[in-house]
Amino acid sequence: MKQYSAWILLLLCLILSSGCSDGGDSSGNSSEAQRLLARFGALEPSFTESGMQGLLDYPDSGGPVTLVQLISVTDTEAFARYEEQAAALWESIGATERFRSEVFARFIGHRSLTRVRVIEFPGAVVMLSAIDTPAFTDLMNSLAAASDDHVWVLGEQSPLPLKPGGSYFDPALQNLDRDEALALLSANTPETGDGAEFGSDSDVLIDMVVSDAPGPFWMVNLIDFYQRANFPDGRDTDLSGAEANQIYGNTILPTLLRYNSLPEILMPVAVVLTDEEIAWEQAAIVRYASRDAFLNAFALNPTADEALVYKAAGVENTLVYASEVPGTVLPAPQTGPLFNYRYCEVLLVFEEQQGLRADVYNSMLLNNCPQDAWDGLNAQQIASDFGADAAALNGVRFWVLDGIQSTTLPVLPVIENFGGIPMRLAASVELATDTDIGEAAYQINRVSRDTVFHYAAGRQVYELQNPQGIRYRMQSFTRGVDANQQLVDLQRLGQRLALPDGWSFHVDLLSEDSALPTVNGIAEVITDDLDNTYQRIP
Repeated sequence: MKQYSAWILLLLCLILSSGCSDGGDSSGNSSEAQRLLARFGALEPSFTESGMQGLLDYPDSGGPVTLVQLISVTDTEAFARYEEQAAALWESIGATERFRSEVFARFIGHRSLTRVRVIEFPGAVVMLSAIDTPAFTDLMNSLAAASDDHVWVLGEQSPLPLKPGGSYFDPALQNLDRDEALALLSANTPETGDGAEFGSDSDVLIDMVVSDAPGPFWMVNLIDFYQRANFPDGRDTDLSGAEANQIYGNTILPTLLRYNSLPEILMPVAVVLTDEEIAWEQAAIVRYASRDAFLNAFALNPTADEALVYKAAGVENTLVYASEVPGTVLPAPQTGPLFNYRYCEVLLVFEEQQGLRADVYNSMLLNNCPQDAWDGLNAQQIASDFGADAAALNGVRFWVLDGIQSTTLPVLPVIENFGGIPMRLAASVELATDTDIGEAAYQINRVSRDTVFHYAAGRQVYELQNPQGIRYRMQSFTRGVDANQQLVDLQRLGQRLALPDGWSFHVDLLSEDSALPTVNGIAEVITDDLDNTYQRIP
């Protein structure tokens, strides 16, 4: 209770009188708004008396209020000292930092704002109490030494029905240079691209295409609407600018969901505290699952123009910054030699006293399994040729791991030729006793091998979880069931699988290198109903 005594006293002063004097240099003849403005110390010129009056007049709804700060930092060490002071002051009055990010690209606008902070206060009166203290003046003097431009806006966050999350990876956008990026954008960008009508920097889009950064980023927006919607084609309309922008938001939402991207903060602006030429009306912070997600939703999506025309009609002025949240920035995965590597397998099945055994032959490192030769294979003929009880064709497959390490001593490989495709014996598998070859989804098969599968940091991984909480990570996907399945399809695989009761599908992004070993020379392997394969995580 002691930590709140100071702000409770100040709160009562603000309610019961024109303010309480603390012996400072404020003049009794100054207005309350002017007195509050003076509390900003060296930063006073960046703020306005009208902003202070808006804060004083803010209706007390009894709920929290949110302050969005965009700051241009010129001295990172001084800013770090400011952050320490700010954390202590916000904690002392019960305020909470809800969001922080660092700008990596200015997308639209000419102001070099580099830090984003979102602070939630228990109420507007509590925020006033914090401002009306010597500690706040000290805080602003520290910030003045660290920065040279500010935008502060205040409001109450609109409730959002869905929480953003998930990752997104598009292999077609990997390892592209600037010329390839420019060609891709030129071929796909809609005529009215996101931000094109506001003079957005095309270099930012090129950098996004070239970057293979796998993690999420946040697009920070400040928006000023036309009073009446102003469509590029000059059509008559009764829509306000805000209404046109709302149509844009409703139209683009399914696309954002498709790429695991959603608004994280959406706030109508009630008070602009800083000295602005533009009366900002909305603040929005949208989380995109990755640069790939943003590009697929907008720059590489010709149909996005259908929604963007409403954005262009609704938004008169905007600032847009691409930012990253500390702790979410991952290095681009250093793709190992096996990632997305094409291969195929032939399984020779033998019935033994203890059950079924399958000798697995694959084409890895010998060839890329030519499609014509693969299409010509006949499982019954192969079984007859090799004296097996049955044979199964497994492919064409693609690894989703980066490397395989064998813990056994190398031996002379056993190589057989299947219809012109040389393959080596890779493993022997003990099949589940009730396995029906070709219909073994979600059954555990024990594979005899000593290997460690390696997945690179920044890699998106795909996992199944059974009702007991045991997880299985995908090692490869196949086109044996769905001839059109692509690597990019795997992140939405959970929507296609006929999972047994209690099973679930997950997509995760690795923050560090990961190793998946066998246990005592045995790997427990399952397949899903599209025949993609997974190994149990110990």
